[in-house]
Amino acid sequence: MAVRACGDAILRNHLAVVKEFWIFTVLMAVLGSGAGQSVPFPPDPNAPLRDFSDAAKASILTCSPGSELYSAFGHTAIRVTDLAANPPLDRVYNFGTFQFSDGFYGRFIQGELIYSLSTSTFGGFLEEYIRSGRGVSEQELALSIGDIARLDAHLLAHAHPDHRDYRYLFLYDNCATRVITVLEDVFGSRLTVDCVDRRDSTFRDLLRAKLGGIPLTRFGIDVVLGLPVDAPLGKCGAAFLPDHLAVELEEMVMDERTMDERPLVRTQRELLPSMLPRSPDRAGWPVTAGWVILLLCGLETLLGKRWMRRALPTVTGLVGCLLAFLWFGTDHADTRYNLNILWAFPLQLLGPGLRATSPLWKRHLGRAMGLAAGGTALLSMTDFTISVQAFHPAVLPLGLAVFLCFEPWRKPSSK
Repeated sequence: MAVRACGDAILRNHLAVVKEFWIFTVLMAVLGSGAGQSVPFPPDPNAPLRDFSDAAKASILTCSPGSELYSAFGHTAIRVTDLAANPPLDRVYNFGTFQFSDGFYGRFIQGELIYSLSTSTFGGFLEEYIRSGRGVSEQELALSIGDIARLDAHLLAHAHPDHRDYRYLFLYDNCATRVITVLEDVFGSRLTVDCVDRRDSTFRDLLRAKLGGIPLTRFGIDVVLGLPVDAPLGKCGAAFLPDHLAVELEEMVMDERTMDERPLVRTQRELLPSMLPRSPDRAGWPVTAGWVILLLCGLETLLGKRWMRRALPTVTGLVGCLLAFLWFGTDHADTRYNLNILWAFPLQLLGPGLRATSPLWKRHLGRAMGLAAGGTALLSMTDFTISVQAFHPAVLPLGLAVFLCFEPWRKPSSK
């Protein structure tokens, strides 16, 4: 009896294991077949499209800048509506979705920030801008019903979890530049993108104009960005900013040199006025702080004191370490070849080397770093064509202050 009971228990357990195995196998087969049926992107051009009514519209939404750093440059989204459909359709495609969680700024500094294309209702999208006081304008596109259907199908496939993520590149691949990419992908040669070739302005110029209201951030961004952002904008370069993209869209043409030739933008209207004040384009208080630091270093030089002139190289040396890290240790192309490292050099952490007991190599190094900082300060005063890189106005007093810290006019003695 005991043996039989034990045998029955073993048999029941065996059957249970076999049953669970087959359930697991079938489940994995179903999940595997579902995973293999990924939504194709770009979508099949011969696939059936959604039926849109004559009331359907497609438009570009341009949102004004906000008060936070991540919103300081504005935002762009694509809206597709068909209010005559059942149920009514009013969908917004948003390329600016990101996870603002722990490590966001770390990933941003590393150049590894991932953004996504998400969808939402227009009402939900607009509510956020009503709460923040930011403005929203809309440009309706001159598209046929078939064109709207193709655009919507492309965006829906793009928003699928398999295809929605992309590596965010602030100047070259963001919520604004993606609009041009999508329009070119959907309409191809039918769309004429003939942006003005802007050689009179740079990426740095446009960034500065947006950061006048947050002067410390403007100073920080100006210092960490290198030579690449001083390149001329060229064609469509300004379109990385939403308000500049809106201007570029006005110049685009659909079906050029055909009977249906027409501007891409049919109408433009303001949906929501901005309630935030416009910030002036100015460098702000970091420039004043720089001159105060220079004054203190100058007074110390006259009085033969060195407290401030020993502390400042520690700060500028740390800044230099950050610049070196952004140049060599990240994937950011825009932080390379940064001439600010000439006045904020990492080895300044070693100190000025002004003591008589300092090693000769340290005194020679300090003299070289002082001359480099002073030269950079003078370079910041020259024309952009000479300096190659545009410097923040605070670099002039700060570079001269570092120059005073290292006293390069004192020739090292071999004693």
